[in-house]
Amino acid sequence: MNMKKVVCLLGLCLLCSGVVSAYGIQCSCPNEVYRGDIITIEGTSTLPPGYSTAIVLYEVQPMSRELTSQDLVIQQGGNWSIQLQTLSLEEGTYKFEIIEDIMDYPLSSGSDKTTIFTVIDRSDEITITSPSTQKSTDTLELNGRAPEVGSGGLQIEVTDSRGTVIYGPTYIRTDAGGSFSEEVPVSGPGRYYVEFSDFRNNEVRFISRVSFTLEEPGTPAGSTATPSVTPAPGKTVSASAAATRGAPAYFIADTLPGTVAVTTSTGTDWRIYYTDGVDAPVRVDNSGSSAPEDFTVASSGGMLYLKGEPARADGEGTVTITVTNAESVIVNPAAASYFGDTIPESEPTESPFPLIMLIFALLVIGCAEIRK
Repeated sequence: MNMKKVVCLLGLCLLCSGVVSAYGIQCSCPNEVYRGDIITIEGTSTLPPGYSTAIVLYEVQPMSRELTSQDLVIQQGGNWSIQLQTLSLEEGTYKFEIIEDIMDYPLSSGSDKTTIFTVIDRSDEITITSPSTQKSTDTLELNGRAPEVGSGGLQIEVTDSRGTVIYGPTYIRTDAGGSFSEEVPVSGPGRYYVEFSDFRNNEVRFISRVSFTLEEPGTPAGSTATPSVTPAPGKTVSASAAATRGAPAYFIADTLPGTVAVTTSTGTDWRIYYTDGVDAPVRVDNSGSSAPEDFTVASSGGMLYLKGEPARADGEGTVTITVTNAESVIVNPAAASYFGDTIPESEPTESPFPLIMLIFALLVIGCAEIRK
């Protein structure tokens, strides 16, 4: 009789365990994306509305590392979506992984738990010859060439510093060599961003995103594009940190109004990213190991976030960031969040207390043995 009860109980347990069914989740992501484009990752699921988990982004090639994560929240009907800014990603292979709650919300074997995609960097396919800082009140001049596009034409879309589209998307003419020249009407001085794309294989393909600063005629060269801001003299400050591709160096500069100049050390081919925390990060990678990376930004005063890493995947070294017209520049891992990176954890400091306790315990045991 007891054996029968045991068998019945086991049967009930197995029956109950089978009641918890697996959930399905599907992911739609392009197989190839172009660096600098903002892509939407979306999908459907049988998970209940309001359920939330995390979707983690990993770099697979050229390096294997975790980059960042975003919250994934299931909406009514099982739909979900996230957006990914690819400007801070290098050309290579990446994957998304959806974190699974195995105990309460297990996913079925047919679910898209991981999704692999490739990032293609096309920024070197276009050369801009018009100056990044121009003097005009109502026209932005765009000149350059995209040899691989040839006479196929370029699509441009212009946004202001708030992200509002003010022109396009529209196609402009290119000649057989890919050269183009276009005048874009704008509303006045300020910072503008131009996205360049082409059309091939029945799809719009992102090429690059370029920023321009428009100043009023008569504004002193190098001054900020905002007429109400007067350039202020500032000191030159520096900070240094070790950097590899797997562990970039992050800096925060407290800038003053006016033109801010940033320069790196030499000896390693450095790649620098910068952002004011509002606009998308900008990449600077124009020099080799024998010359510094340098650039200027028009600042109204405030924080400038910088990221430095070797251009080569196996590179390493100490990068020194020098900033002119700033109160200070410090090494601060918290700046990683402005580039879509995971904030590095600081190395834990080991306390000597456990070692002291171990020595004390050994002494007590030794004394006890001697007394015996």
